Parts: sequence; C-alpha cells; structure tokens
Amino acid sequence: MLRKLIFQTHWLLGITAGLVLALVGVTGAVLSYEQPLLRALNPGVMTVSAEGRQALAPTVLLARVQAQHAMPAQALTLSADPTRAARVSFAPTPGAAAAPGGRARGETRYVDPYTGALLPKPRGEAFFRTTMQLHRWLAAGEVGKQIVGASTLALVFFCVSGIYLRWPRRWTSPRAWLHLDGALTGRRFLWHLHSVVATWLLLPYLVMALSGLYWSYGWYREGLLALSGTPDNAQRGPPAAAGRGEAGGGAPDVDVAAAFASFEGAVPAWSTVTLRLPAAAGQPLEWSYQDPAPPHERANNRLVLDPATLAVAAHERYLDKPIGQRLMAGIFPLHSGSWFGGIGLFVFCVASLAMPLFTVTGLQLYLDRRAKKRAGLARRREREQARARAPSAG
Repeated sequence: MLRKLIFQTHWLLGITAGLVLALVGVTGAVLSYEQPLLRALNPGVMTVSAEGRQALAPTVLLARVQAQHAMPAQALTLSADPTRAARVSFAPTPGAAAAPGGRARGETRYVDPYTGALLPKPRGEAFFRTTMQLHRWLAAGEVGKQIVGASTLALVFFCVSGIYLRWPRRWTSPRAWLHLDGALTGRRFLWHLHSVVATWLLLPYLVMALSGLYWSYGWYREGLLALSGTPDNAQRGPPAAAGRGEAGGGAPDVDVAAAFASFEGAVPAWSTVTLRLPAAAGQPLEWSYQDPAPPHERANNRLVLDPATLAVAAHERYLDKPIGQRLMAGIFPLHSGSWFGGIGLFVFCVASLAMPLFTVTGLQLYLDRRAKKRAGLARRREREQARARAPSAG
C-alpha cells in the first residue's frame, strides 16, 4: 500500500508540477550563462578596447560620469581586467517605484574606464530579465512564486520517491543503477530512460531544489540563516549607499583618491571592486571586492573605512568565514552549479535542460498506463458479456 501511494503521488505530481519544472529548468539553463552571453552580444559596451590606452583615475572617472547624469552616483565598480567596462549605479529618481526587495533602485550604466563616457545599455538585458521572472515566479507575482515553490518541493519528493520506486534487487551494483540499456524498446525503454537519467542527475537536482527553496519560503531561508549563524540583511543594516539623494542632509563630498589609496593599502590585489559612496556625512565608506582568483562569482569580501580617518574599521573576508556562512553567501552559485567551477556550471545547465525529458517521458508513461487500463477494462467487459450470452446460446 505504501509503494502504491508513493507511486500514485509521484505520477500525479509529475503531470502537474512537472510542467512547471520543465519551464523552470529551461529558463534556469538559459540563465546559467547570462553574463558570458551578454558580453558576447555587447562588445564595446560591457567590454572595451584597452590597447594603447590609460585608464582614468577613479576621481576623474566619477567626475566625468557625474557630468553626464542628473542623479548622483551611488556606487562605482572597477575590474582589474583592462578589457572590462566600469559600472556606475545612480540614485533613484524622486518618486521611483520600489523594486523587488522594497527599495527603489536607480539606473545602472556601463562606462568606458578610459574616457568616462557613458556607454549604451546592453542588448539582451530585457530578455534575461524576463527569463529570470519566469524562472523565479512564472512572471506571475506572488501566485507564481508559490507555484514555483511548491513545484520545487515536488522536485525533492521526485528525487527521494524515484530512488525508492526503482530500487534494484542488485542495489550494490553500479551497473544496476547507472547503465542505460539502448536495446530496450517501447514502454520499457521510456521507463528505463526516465529512471536511469534521473539517477545520473539526482545530486544536481537535490542541490538545485534545496538551494532554490531559499528564495521561495521565508521560513526556510530564516532557518538556513539561523543554522549557519549568518546575519540577514536586516540585521546588518542597509548598505552605505541606500537612501542617497533622499532626505537627510544630502550626500557628503568624498575624497575618492584618498579612499582608493587607503583601500589599496589594505587590499593590494583584487579582481573586481565596488565602492559604495556614503549617503550622508558620518557614514562609513564600504567596499565590496573579490580576490584575484575568487572561487565563484559571489565570493565577495567587505572592507569598511572610517569616514574621518579612512582607517580600516572592519574587514570581512569570504574565505575566513565558517563553511555555513560561505554556503549562505554563495547560495546562488550553489544553485547554479558555479560553486563547483566551470564543470559544475555545465553539469547543472545540462540537468536543467533535461527537466522537460522527465515531464515528457513521465506523461507518455502515464498515458500509456491509462490506455492499457482502459483496454483491460474493455476486454473484461467483453468476457463478462460473452459469459452472459453463453447460457442463452445453449
């Protein structure tokens, strides 16, 4: 009875939540390589020519950028790669609507680090933004978010119940678990394809699901943060640039050259660095940077300078954190697979693309099972009718 219940639940969720997971999987695969694809689509915007050119000092760069934009700059991002464009985030315009997260966001533009010119907006950003909305909440707001969350829970159930349902007699044999028999045909091949490929991708799916729930449910996220000892954003307070340009006395003048000198004295080598300018006098200068060879794209370090003396007030290094806090800081790379390097990103991308395979094969098996059940009932009725006619024929 337990096996039959698990089997029926597996199929029922497969033909409902499986449709959502197919869409989430394909969109997730597209998002896996968002940044490389955007850079390929936007030469001269996200990447620039560096040959024979000298990068502007940060003070000069900010001054030239500010002369081209009505709103004050909030943050400046630079790269050690001379072919990467700089990036500047501006304060939101007065009355701007709140973005997801509850805070209004201003415009972000790429900048030529050699001239200070604002570059055109990258092509393809709207496509990837829509893809992300489909991936996270089916582009349907809170209702879509709940559907995706429930489907992600179903993925965890698929992983556990699938292993239970296909548990082989020779369970200690890797061949019994992992060998794909291409000689099978028909329904047997569909079942074999469905179960064996799912076993190959079991670990990526479990990691995707258990990390994806972080964005679906507040109680789940808070539990992970508490278990890892990681303070959430509310506990740490807003970033230094939050509220810049709003009420509170306006933004103070910052000696950017001296600030960069202090930063480079504390951090002699980096790959990317972002300076978040303070919103008001007395607020510290906050830096977010990555080491020359970061383990993944979210391995951010944090340096805070005292606004009066520019002395180091706090320095948090990603690699110095306990493993639980590193996992929480890298929850997105863990979800995408880039936590495990380029190979991990590729494997997770392939696993995401394979999700429609299980929806299609599962649906085919379901329809085939229904068809056989109907045929069996028809044959039973024919036999019963034949038996009913037999006495009268005699």
